[in-house]
Amino acid sequence: MKICVLCVLTMALVAGAESEPCSFSTFQPFNSYTNHAGNVASGVVVALDARTATISNAAETVKLPLSIFPESEQRRIAADFILLQGGGQVDLLRVPVAVKRAIAGAEKAMARSRKRAEKGLCTKEESEDFCAKSEFALKSYLDKQVKDGVITPAERKALGR
Repeated sequence: MKICVLCVLTMALVAGAESEPCSFSTFQPFNSYTNHAGNVASGVVVALDARTATISNAAETVKLPLSIFPESEQRRIAADFILLQGGGQVDLLRVPVAVKRAIAGAEKAMARSRKRAEKGLCTKEESEDFCAKSEFALKSYLDKQVKDGVITPAERKALGR
């Protein structure tokens, strides 16, 4: 019975306490990245280049070499950074070459189809139909790559697909 009374009193105190307003639109959740030694770095990736990642949290900002992380964590770091930045610097993603080739090939074929329509070599409708089918095929391919574990959902999202 004493525990229930304590719980009710504590809940009443917490409910009546004033709190700082929180802006959810600016809040970025911390991610955790585990290095080869099993140590965890938590925070938001604020800068990334080919060799280092800068991770910031409420306590500190540290610049860490990417080589201390396993490849899967390096890929998560890159995808998280690109998603946080709004899609820029997709070249930092370390997705397999075959996936990059498939995306580049589909984009090139669609651009070529649009050029053909501009030059009058095919109708605009034929070009749009080809581009829609190519986009569908690319999305199906990427779905399979995510399902097979070749790329992560975050990498796919960062690729803009």
